[in-house]
Amino acid sequence: MTSGRFGFKSMRLMVLTIAVVAGVGSAGAQEPTAQGISSGNVEHVRHIPLAQNGVGGRLIGDYFYMNDQNKIMIFDISDPEDPQMTGFVPMPQEWQFSREDIDGNDNILVVPNTASGINDGTAPTNGPGGATNAVYIIDVEDKTNPQILSKVNGPAQHTYSCVLDCKWAYGSGGAIIDLRDPANPKLVEERWGTGLPAQSGHDVEEVKRGFVMTATQPLQLLDVRKDPTRPKLIAVADRNEDGRYMHGTRWPRQMKDRFLLAGDETTFNGRCSASSGSFMTWDTKGWRKDGFKMIDEYRVTNGTYIDGNPVAQRNCTNHWFEQHPKFRNGGYVAAAFYDHGTRFFEVSDTGKISEAGFFMSYGGQASASYWITDELVYVVDYNRGFDILRFSPP
Repeated sequence: MTSGRFGFKSMRLMVLTIAVVAGVGSAGAQEPTAQGISSGNVEHVRHIPLAQNGVGGRLIGDYFYMNDQNKIMIFDISDPEDPQMTGFVPMPQEWQFSREDIDGNDNILVVPNTASGINDGTAPTNGPGGATNAVYIIDVEDKTNPQILSKVNGPAQHTYSCVLDCKWAYGSGGAIIDLRDPANPKLVEERWGTGLPAQSGHDVEEVKRGFVMTATQPLQLLDVRKDPTRPKLIAVADRNEDGRYMHGTRWPRQMKDRFLLAGDETTFNGRCSASSGSFMTWDTKGWRKDGFKMIDEYRVTNGTYIDGNPVAQRNCTNHWFEQHPKFRNGGYVAAAFYDHGTRFFEVSDTGKISEAGFFMSYGGQASASYWITDELVYVVDYNRGFDILRFSPP
């Protein structure tokens, strides 16, 4: 990009000229701003550049917890348009692909970490420089002074999710951690995938207290209420014939919703294709007997940038997504798509997916999108920190 004032004006004029000549895409792209380009119903509210390799977060009560390569941050969102960082915890620097989807409650966070060049002699190595794999338990009861409470050496799998009010934690690779005494966590010998159709995946999600959906191939619903160390398989989805790598799941309204939402991931693919990571809807009707059936899927495409789609990108894929707080047998979803930014979808009452808006930052890599209010979304970005967007239904 040409630097300097003249270069920016020239670029802006060129982009506007292309928009006038070529028109805009179906999402209704508007004039580019200093932060990016969006459909007319998505407003960029604020950019907060407080992250290095911003990965993900978690909304718990009036606080938003966010992690990047080297720290955990806590934001007071009592004014959601002006979040204030109340405290942070420095973490060992992760070398690449920071752990995602942190989880916790009002008292603790469960944070896996793969740190380069740090080895206390008790943990196995995995990565350059002798990386220590550990799961850290962070005491966040005091939002102004969070502290590392304890850690478990060894099982730093890509994601961890709280189970049964964070008395237990399940790792994406099958690990189970006993957190009934969070100051002295214990790695359980058993694995949640033992004897199941899928033994590990990218993520697990407690969709209702004691019920865990696994982002695996195939998707699985587990009942962990009786014995968290030996979960019971109670439903399974149809296996995708293409063997796609499932990334994350959501079952709105604590398993009462008609639709299960899911996404698969593809990385470093450069151009979009028929196999790029998609956002999907699955039918939950009759799940106890027949499992889950896929209804629809949505993939982004390449474009001219001004139409809301980049010409080429590092990753053409779905990443972390979240349904609107009022999602009920259909509704809106905010989904992060790396170079494609945040895409807003509308799921119809039959489970069909249509695009309802977008925001695509300049040079961004959107990792995760979170509904903070009925209209505000926080977008955690690998390159930017996080952005605040306001979405209005089209």
